[in-house]
Amino acid sequence: MLLMFSSAIWADDDDEIVTGCHFSMAEFGVEAIQICIKDNQAARAAVLQYPEEVREIVVRCSRGKEVKGWWAVKMCIDKDIEAEAAFANYGREHDSSMEKCKAEFGLRGAARIKACVDQAIEADRSPRN
Repeated sequence: MLLMFSSAIWADDDDEIVTGCHFSMAEFGVEAIQICIKDNQAARAAVLQYPEEVREIVVRCSRGKEVKGWWAVKMCIDKDIEAEAAFANYGREHDSSMEKCKAEFGLRGAARIKACVDQAIEADRSPRN
């Protein structure tokens, strides 16, 4: 099942995209503004197609979209989905790092948790002085 947000929820979003792109890209000219608008509309369309099972990720990553833009929302979602898939490859020996990182960064998403665990794994591999 696809994650279908009501089109009414995003009805005014085109205005927000246009305004945001004008504001953030004005110094680069009309072409940059048009690219920004097109890219954000395409990213929004992609976000609306994510499956229901990643709804929590979509909702979390969509916070602040007015500031970051839809391309950043999509990147956040993709990184979190990728990170959650990678967790299956971590061995049991990394459970304590995983729990510590979840406690510290859980609200920031799977990609941030993965970065924390990866850092802990790398620190464990590094020779100690």
